[in-house]
Amino acid sequence: MYSEKFKQLFMYPRYCRDIDYTHTAEVVYPEHGDKVRIFLRIENYVVKDVAFKAVGCPRVIAASEAVCRLIDGKHIDDVKRLNEEHVRDEMDFHDKNFTCINAPIDAVKKALAKVQ
Repeated sequence: MYSEKFKQLFMYPRYCRDIDYTHTAEVVYPEHGDKVRIFLRIENYVVKDVAFKAVGCPRVIAASEAVCRLIDGKHIDDVKRLNEEHVRDEMDFHDKNFTCINAPIDAVKKALAKVQ
């Protein structure tokens, strides 16, 4: 069911760590028991560092790692265009029955809404 890439994202996340951050946001999907907090260090409108903490199913943890990999080092204008399909491609996971992978995307967009 899960690709090798998905398994690597879930089992060996590099971005599940503590960082000095400037922006953060949390999203909870109570119906699934998923919770994701994204931490961003933004300088000159560029994501200089990113991290996450997640509780929930393997899909939400893998998606959080995938989101971090996709946005690290990117300008916030590019990050704002991040969507579900980008994350599914990064995870090599295309089962549309699982919407929990949107939790980290929603958290990033919520955190970016606070950028002045």
